[in-house]
Amino acid sequence: MTVLRKLLAAYPRPISGEEIATALGISRAAVWKQMQKLQKLGLKIEGRQNSGYKLLEWPDLLLPELIGFYLAGNLGRHIVWQDSLASTNTTAKELARQGAAHGTLVVAEEQTAGRGRRGRTWISTKGSGIFASLILRPRLPARRVPMLTLAAGVALVEALHAYGLTNAWLKWPNDVWVGNRKLAGILSELSGELDQVDFVVIGMGVNVQHTQLPAEMAAKTTSFYQETQKTQNRAELVARILLELEQILPLLEQTDVTPLLQAWQKHDRLQGKEVNVIETTEQYSGTVLGITPTGALRIALPGGSTKEVLAGDVSIRPSR
Repeated sequence: MTVLRKLLAAYPRPISGEEIATALGISRAAVWKQMQKLQKLGLKIEGRQNSGYKLLEWPDLLLPELIGFYLAGNLGRHIVWQDSLASTNTTAKELARQGAAHGTLVVAEEQTAGRGRRGRTWISTKGSGIFASLILRPRLPARRVPMLTLAAGVALVEALHAYGLTNAWLKWPNDVWVGNRKLAGILSELSGELDQVDFVVIGMGVNVQHTQLPAEMAAKTTSFYQETQKTQNRAELVARILLELEQILPLLEQTDVTPLLQAWQKHDRLQGKEVNVIETTEQYSGTVLGITPTGALRIALPGGSTKEVLAGDVSIRPSR
C-alpha cells in the first residue's frame, strides 16, 4: 500500500505521518518525501503539525491509486501506469505473455503510437482521454472473442450513460458514437488456439476532456466534454467501465448469448439502417438485420440474400 493509498483510505480525514510510516514500514522522512512527489503531480495535501496530512483534492490523472479509490469490482485490482507509452495494447500483450493475471489493467496519460482497428492511428493527447488496455483470460473458444468486443462496447456505453452522456450509441463492431461523431473505440487482440484462448487484450480509447479537436477530426470526432460541457474525472470513469464489464462478462460464458445480444441491441442504431460496407476484397450496400450469435453483422442484400460481415467498415448511407 502506497502513501497515496493511505491518504485516500483516510479521505476526507487527516492521517498522521507516524501512522503512515508504521503501516508502510518506512521512516517519517520517507513519508515527507513521498508527499512532496505527490504535490508535484498536482495533489493538494495539507500538512499540520498536530493532525498530520490531509488530502484536499487531486488532479485528473489515471494513477492506480486514484482508479482504485473508485473501484467496486475485481477487474483492475492490479494496474500498471505510465505517464507515456507507445501503445497500451502493446504493453499489455507483453505483460500477458509474461503471465500477468486476469483483470490486469494498463493505463497511460498519453500514447505516442496509439492504434485503432485495422492499423489506424488513434490520437492520444496527454491528459485528454482514457488510454487503457485490460488483460482477460476468459474460458472461451477463439470464435467467441468477437463477442468480447461487443461486451466491452456495452460496458463502455453503460458507463457513459451513468455519467450523463445518455445519447451515446454503439456502432458495430467496436465504436461508440454520439450523433454522427465518434467518441470512443475498442481494439481487441488475442493469443491462443482455436479451441481455447490464452489471453485477450481489450484496448479502449475514449475522448474525455478535449475542449476542441484538430480541424481534420472535428467533423467526425467528439469528446465527453464537447457533448456535455462538463469535465469528467477519468479515473472514476475507468472504474465504472470495469464494473460494467465485470457484470456483463458472465453472459459470454452462457451457451445462449441472447442476453448479451439484447444488451447490445439496446444501444445499437445501425439495425434497420441502409449501409455501405467495405471489406478487404469487395464493397456493397444493404440493410442491417442485426448481430449474429458469433458477433457478425447480418446484412440483407438488394437481391434478397443475406451476408454476414465478420470484419469491415460500415457506414450509414445518406438519406436521399
